[in-house]
Amino acid sequence: MQPPSPDLPSQREGVAQVRPGAGIGAVPAGQPELSTPAQDSMLVLPATKRVFQSKKGNEMKRIALVMALLIAGFATQSQAGVSVDQSKVLDRWTLRIGGYLTGLDTKIRLDSPTGGEGTTVSLEDDLGFDSSQSVPRFSLGVILGQRHQITGGYYKTDRDSTTTLQRDIEWGDETFPINIDIGAFYNTEFVNLAYTYWFYSSESTSMGITGGLVYASLGAGVGIASVGQGISVEEDISTDVPVPQLGFSVNQYLGKRFVFTGTLGYINFNLDDFDGSVATALVGVEHRTWNYFGFGLGYSYTDYDIDTLSTNFLGQWQYTVSGFEIYARAAW
Repeated sequence: MQPPSPDLPSQREGVAQVRPGAGIGAVPAGQPELSTPAQDSMLVLPATKRVFQSKKGNEMKRIALVMALLIAGFATQSQAGVSVDQSKVLDRWTLRIGGYLTGLDTKIRLDSPTGGEGTTVSLEDDLGFDSSQSVPRFSLGVILGQRHQITGGYYKTDRDSTTTLQRDIEWGDETFPINIDIGAFYNTEFVNLAYTYWFYSSESTSMGITGGLVYASLGAGVGIASVGQGISVEEDISTDVPVPQLGFSVNQYLGKRFVFTGTLGYINFNLDDFDGSVATALVGVEHRTWNYFGFGLGYSYTDYDIDTLSTNFLGQWQYTVSGFEIYARAAW
């Protein structure tokens, strides 16, 4: 008789054997099951989060290192630069107040923690939201020393709609069938803080690296019409999304008091419960009509594509904001 063979890995104590029909939280055969369906669903989120972090967890560090090296290289090679008072394109303090005619393209997917992915919903195509809106917008900036500029800005959008659905929609834990009358709202608020290092500065030109953070507050909800009570809509999404930004900025004097301004940026990021990318492009022409006052016309484009695992918003947010801005500019 041969001696008994050592246990195989699948037979050792403490290693789960997966039986047909068993999912997350399976236990060895013959042992009582300790997990519940609710516990199983709760385990999905950390696993998903680890997948996101494994893909891009170090992306921001790499980009920050590259940009730091670029800034250091430009700083060592650039000229000392003129003072802010001598520059035709930079001012110590700058205040901009204007109207922003936005073109909006919004897609949201609200997942269920227990039921899986929801439907990717186009607010403009599926829910009848307007694709454009006039929005007030302002910003304030200050240059510290000769090269360091700090700028803050703010704008918000509030939208709502009523429509009849043309297809079934899975929205969180709810299902809205085709041909039902629904109402919806979508509110956003953007507060941004940016830092620009002007590594090159002459009388008529300035070039710099810009980095910052946009703090986006989102609120959204979808509801159905109740007999005799109209449409009741509750807030299904309420969360704050921190969005980093990184780009290149340039100002160029064109003559006759006209100045070209531009910023181009892109970044992939992973911040806690948020994983995605943002692309930005801003171009404009200003007329420095008087020493302390002028006007500007610009065009801006921003595209957010973010997966979120927040407890207040599990799903995906895709938001493109683009349009023209007319503004007044005060500088001193």
